[in-house]
Amino acid sequence: MNAELGERLKKFREMRNFTQEYVAQQLDMTPQGYGKIERNEVEVSIQRLETIAKILGTTIQDIFSFDERVIFNNTDFKNNHFMCHHSSDTFEIKEVYEERIKDLQKEITFLRTLLEKTFSGGQ
Repeated sequence: MNAELGERLKKFREMRNFTQEYVAQQLDMTPQGYGKIERNEVEVSIQRLETIAKILGTTIQDIFSFDERVIFNNTDFKNNHFMCHHSSDTFEIKEVYEERIKDLQKEITFLRTLLEKTFSGGQ
């Protein structure tokens, strides 16, 4: 497995504000098992990687070509503010935000269920 794959998956997960628990639940596996994927402790099949990419709202190609320097170094340090990149396609931006809202709603539902199980003694 690519030595950087786990770190890239972690970055994508964090950019989506997903917990390891949420991604693991979507994969029907334990959080500890998913953690091993992010730490590069286990091999990941292409099928599993495709599923993870779908959960993270991306593609395998984007995961392998991900370069955080392009995203995280997009700052104008001289003026201490982030640079803006304008897009004339507001419909596309709206779709991205709507998809993000749906993902957050799913995670909220998952976390509420997890909390209910925890405080009800797992019953």
